[in-house]
Amino acid sequence: MKKLLAASIVFMCYIAAPAWGEVDAERFYNLGLESTMANTKINYFTRAIELNPGLSAAYEKRGMLYYFQEHYTETIRDFQKVTRLNPDSANGYAMLGVAYFKKNDYDSALSNLTRAIELKPELAEPYGYRAETYRLKAMLNLAVQDATRAIDIGGDKRTIGKAYSTRAKAYRELGENERAEIDLKKAVNLDPVYDIYKTFTTTEYLADSAGRSGSANGVGRMGAAGLIAIFFVMIFKLTLPPPRKGDEDSDS
Repeated sequence: MKKLLAASIVFMCYIAAPAWGEVDAERFYNLGLESTMANTKINYFTRAIELNPGLSAAYEKRGMLYYFQEHYTETIRDFQKVTRLNPDSANGYAMLGVAYFKKNDYDSALSNLTRAIELKPELAEPYGYRAETYRLKAMLNLAVQDATRAIDIGGDKRTIGKAYSTRAKAYRELGENERAEIDLKKAVNLDPVYDIYKTFTTTEYLADSAGRSGSANGVGRMGAAGLIAIFFVMIFKLTLPPPRKGDEDSDS
């Protein structure tokens, strides 16, 4: 009788273990949400995943933290898990696309961003990232098309400012400098990153190295040239906005 009772207790503990694990996983997940330190949050989400490998939200939260720490391989790993657990996750595919983009794997970026767009075509950000990816692959007409779509959808000023920036770069590379200048002005007005460069004109920015640029207002010839050079670097390097950080905090 005692052996039967002991066996029954062991069996009940065995079948209850997964439920207890899920409860503990949820507890660690919530601790991760409540923590203010990025590495502590990652540790809590990792523990939650260990206890419940099917907890998609923990992979997503940890993947975002890895993204903001610029650990793109880890970001890809976590969002691959997200998309396997939730094949309809537009955000999961979008983040995969962004992370691959950051690793200069443009083909993988395109396929994942395209999937995100298929799942949720009303979002501007995937179009913006895909536009810049197309531009870097010298697919300029497609870049213009996607940037235009992002602009038409609308959204926060920074996202749309970057779409204008991408389209300006594509237009410039297509030799359409007038259109590029118009878009660049809009990018400058929308994206606060460029506010300090409003002291000189976009015509100066677009002028070639033959020395056609004039002096900026109140700035000497060499000073204007220096500002233009800085602005050229700023606008022509990739400055697409990262996904919104939300409530995620990083360690000091």
